Parts: sequence; structure tokens; C-alpha cells
Amino acid sequence: MNQPEFLPESMTLYPNKIKWLLVLLLCFIFIVMGIFLIGDHDTETLLGLFICVLGGLGILISILTLWPDSSWLKLGPDGIRNKVMFRKFYYRWSDINRFGITTVQHGAGLSKSKTEFVSFWMNHDNQMRSFSECYGKNAEELIGILESYRNRYG
Repeated sequence: MNQPEFLPESMTLYPNKIKWLLVLLLCFIFIVMGIFLIGDHDTETLLGLFICVLGGLGILISILTLWPDSSWLKLGPDGIRNKVMFRKFYYRWSDINRFGITTVQHGAGLSKSKTEFVSFWMNHDNQMRSFSECYGKNAEELIGILESYRNRYG
């Protein structure tokens, strides 16, 4: 794992704005495609409406994530504070057993892709919890930062 050379006493990471702006743009494109699909045939109309609803949900999630102070990851001496779409979570360093990367596979055949999430396991129940994103870092970098804080303060 990459250990950061300089580690401030506390650190706040925010969602990747470029990623979420691209998701927002893609969702607008979905809505436009859905509108063009709505036509005389019931199947096309149903598919178009479904695509419009998916695009609308994506726009809502993107806006909530990009909203100021709606999502962040704060690391400090007392532990991890995580805010996702206005919901707050707190984990003490002493309660965290270990960190790891969870890989989720999408699609099949040639369109296969994967998404990596940073996960951690709690001491009291050994249940896995995962961050919703890597906050502008890749998974290995984020784990390196988290391990450094846990080694220093845990």
C-alpha cells in the first residue's frame, strides 16, 4: 500500500466533481434518448419512459452528491467521519479491524467492467462496510491514507 509521506492531523476528502458532472451529463443524455423513444408503439413508449425515469434518478443522485457539504470523508485522531448525501456515519479507529478492496463486476462478454470500493471490517461484529466512492483517489491510495491514520491514532 502507498503510505503518504506527509500526514496532516486531520484530512477532508470530497467526491470527484468531474466524475459526478459526467454522470449528470450522461443522465441528461438518457432523458433526451428516452424522450425520442416515446412514440406510437406501447413498447417504445414504455422503454422511453423507463429510460427517462432512470435518467431522472441519476440526475437527482448527482445533484445531491455535488451539493455543497452533502458528501465528504473526514479523517482525524478520533476516527472516520463519513457523510453521504446528508447522512452522517462515524467509526472510531479502535473499532476498525482491517481495510480491503471490494471489487464488483458489471456486465458480461465484451462490455465487462469492474468497480473497486474501499471496505473495512468492524471489530465487534466483523461486518464489512464500504465507502460509496474513493473521494478523488484510487482505492489503493485511499487505503494507504486510511491505514496511515489508523496506525497513527488507532
